Amino acid sequence: MGAIAVVPDLYFATRIAATANGAGVKLELIPPQRAAARLVEGEVSLVLVDLHVPGAPALIREWKRVAPGVPVVGFYSHVETALRDDALAAGADAALPRSQFVSRLAPLLARGPDALRPGAPQGFER
Repeated sequence: MGAIAVVPDLYFATRIAATANGAGVKLELIPPQRAAARLVEGEVSLVLVDLHVPGAPALIREWKRVAPGVPVVGFYSHVETALRDDALAAGADAALPRSQFVSRLAPLLARGPDALRPGAPQGFER
């Protein structure tokens, strides 16, 4: 099993891929229009998404429809909290400001969204 990431910013996608590699997690960078099909194919344990991707809430709803058990974690610019709210309303399991996403990425990749819960190392508060 591995993770997929929908991150159009190639510089940031490279940073995510390097962190995944360091954590021993297989990560596939894919375009948004390919994510649902990839989820249907199976073998995906986590979806990471830049919430600035056009139509992110609709994408999240689709991903949760085709693979309801696969966690979706998004990130956004800390000043754009509406993106967070829209993502969570669409079914995202978590949405973090980009700085928190970066600092929690390794545990997130290693343990999944449980790494983001309060009380977990580098816990996450929604």
